[in-house]
Amino acid sequence: MAPANFSSRALETAAEPKTMAAAGEGVLISLSPIFLFSCRCKAAFRYQFLSASSAAGRNGSGSVIRPDSNFMKFLLPPALLYFSNAILFISLFTRLPAIQASMGIDKAILGFALLSAPVGTFLALPIAGRVTDRFTPRLTALATLPLCALLTPALTILPVGGFVLCFFLFGFFRTIFDVAANMISAGIEQRSGTKVLARSHGFWSVGLLVGSLCSGFLAEKAITPFVQQTLAAGFVIVACLLVFAVTPRDVSPETQPDRKRSAYVLPDRTILLICVMVFGLCIVEGAIYDWGIFFLREELGADPAVAGVLYAAFTIGMGLTRLSGDMLRDRFGPIILVRASAVLVAMGIALLVTALGPISAGIALFLIGCGVALAFPLAVSATITLGKGKPSENLAALSLTLMLSTIGVPPLLGFIAEHVSLVATFLVLLPCVVVSFLMAPVSDGRRPSRLWRFK
Repeated sequence: MAPANFSSRALETAAEPKTMAAAGEGVLISLSPIFLFSCRCKAAFRYQFLSASSAAGRNGSGSVIRPDSNFMKFLLPPALLYFSNAILFISLFTRLPAIQASMGIDKAILGFALLSAPVGTFLALPIAGRVTDRFTPRLTALATLPLCALLTPALTILPVGGFVLCFFLFGFFRTIFDVAANMISAGIEQRSGTKVLARSHGFWSVGLLVGSLCSGFLAEKAITPFVQQTLAAGFVIVACLLVFAVTPRDVSPETQPDRKRSAYVLPDRTILLICVMVFGLCIVEGAIYDWGIFFLREELGADPAVAGVLYAAFTIGMGLTRLSGDMLRDRFGPIILVRASAVLVAMGIALLVTALGPISAGIALFLIGCGVALAFPLAVSATITLGKGKPSENLAALSLTLMLSTIGVPPLLGFIAEHVSLVATFLVLLPCVVVSFLMAPVSDGRRPSRLWRFK
């Protein structure tokens, strides 16, 4: 359970991202705008929780919590949840081209169909924390992830109308799961003093890498998306049963007086500036998830196995950069990191659209992965440091604003991909990356062209 002064209401924005990476033949699609917040808000959660509970490693009574020597006992349950979650989603998204072909729709219509998951996420955000409070994080996570798993095989065979409905439910339940999974890791840290949250999220990246490579292999062997997703769903259900068997029941949360609050927290000027700063980097990440595999298959002629390996380069670049992100922030500061991120992304896009073969495309995806990796963590850090009011509400406003600002991007890019070219889909993002570069001083509380603080 989360500590008493860290209600799960504060975690309603911790729905996942947030970390994400992807690979294979179809990709994390327009989950980009939203699920990326989900994944990324994991970072937000980590900043808040660790600052509240890890100081001197003490519990609520002031006594020192001694970490258990059996580290894997604490890490296994959340790590398995994050890993199986990633396997489920990447095995679906890497087969997106085949799913599109089975529905008989073009990329523009696909882009609109993919909006259903963000809508589900948007509607789940106000209730995710309340549901987790009511049923405990353990039961909530172990109920919602299998529900997502049961929906995904249907997504591979339904016509477009059924796809939209199931994808809406997919986004809805996934958001609630992410909040509950974050709280499971937080509760383990609070009770044991063992840090598992960051490592648990690391297993999300591991799952994406493993899943993308396996998906490419299965696609190469002509395994249908339905069979592949059924296998992935079975793996997820078995993993959830294992976690249920090895984890103790949650202690019922203490009832706390509730206060009336708006379901959605509106951003102030500081939050809006931070969102403008990272907008360009966020939409590039989403574009890679949505259309990167299409680019590799259609522009470079890569087969599913090669495309999976190339997409793994994006995942590896993102993972390595996130692992070293804290060190880089201490060494260089946020302004340099935002600018370096924008430069890496611009270089990666330029190399990708001019790539003549798989090697240069892999290098381009690696650079883009490195460039987008720290965008949301830096936004979270700036929000907590510079925002007014409660950090949890500031983070909710950050996630809501980013979600609303990017929700129309997937169908727009899908329209460009269908009626212009996939190359143009990525080139139109470069001006937004330039804006992120120019807005970098915002990350340190400065105006983009001035040196005084706007706080």
